[in-house]
Amino acid sequence: MNKTLSFLKRIVKITMNNPRDLRVVFGTANSVAEEIENPESDVRVFSRIDYSDITGKSSRFFMQTFPGIGASISMMEGAVLAALIQKVDAKQIFEFGTYKGVSTTQLALNLPNDGMVYTLDLPEDHPAYSLAIPKPEERAIAAETGKGILIPEELRPKVTFLRSDSATFDTLPYLERMDLVFVDGAHSYEYVKNDTEKGLEMLRPGGVIAWHDCNPRHPDLVRYLRTLNRPLNLVAETSLAFAFKN
Repeated sequence: MNKTLSFLKRIVKITMNNPRDLRVVFGTANSVAEEIENPESDVRVFSRIDYSDITGKSSRFFMQTFPGIGASISMMEGAVLAALIQKVDAKQIFEFGTYKGVSTTQLALNLPNDGMVYTLDLPEDHPAYSLAIPKPEERAIAAETGKGILIPEELRPKVTFLRSDSATFDTLPYLERMDLVFVDGAHSYEYVKNDTEKGLEMLRPGGVIAWHDCNPRHPDLVRYLRTLNRPLNLVAETSLAFAFKN
């Protein structure tokens, strides 16, 4: 009750000083409420860590910016992926979901010269998929052309493009070869489950698997991750979750 009264007093004070600031307060409150509104998409069950918990006091990484490109990772998320590459000394990376190539670029930039990113997306001449994708916006992304178009030419020798529906993709040639797996394809429960299970098959022991968009706006993804019998970390100020393979 004391906290509620204190909050109401602050609201009154903000209203008197600058009512426009209420948008910030209620925007933050709405974001938190969204996180806990649906128990199945409540991300508080995951360990929350800071970027510095991965890197220590300092880190060095490479970054390329892509202003105005949506449906991709943020700069902070790119920094986290770079830190995970360093954490496991990654040379071989598998990515589910190329899209325009923003995350592929950040991954390739931070690999050594002999490293390789294997990035998987639907073939543009036949973008059919066999599992459910309920969200119309994700179906539209799946049908888009220009997959990987933003990857700089000088980085392409470190990128292997794979064109297939991940549901029918054969992992046999890649079993336990990958140091890092990045899951950022379709966000339906069926595809997240498929991509995670196949990603873990390809991941070496001690490697790391990361998921993008771990937030309440993607409840199917969160719901699936909550079923995994392994400790997951959610990085503050991002929607990246990750786990190590024993």
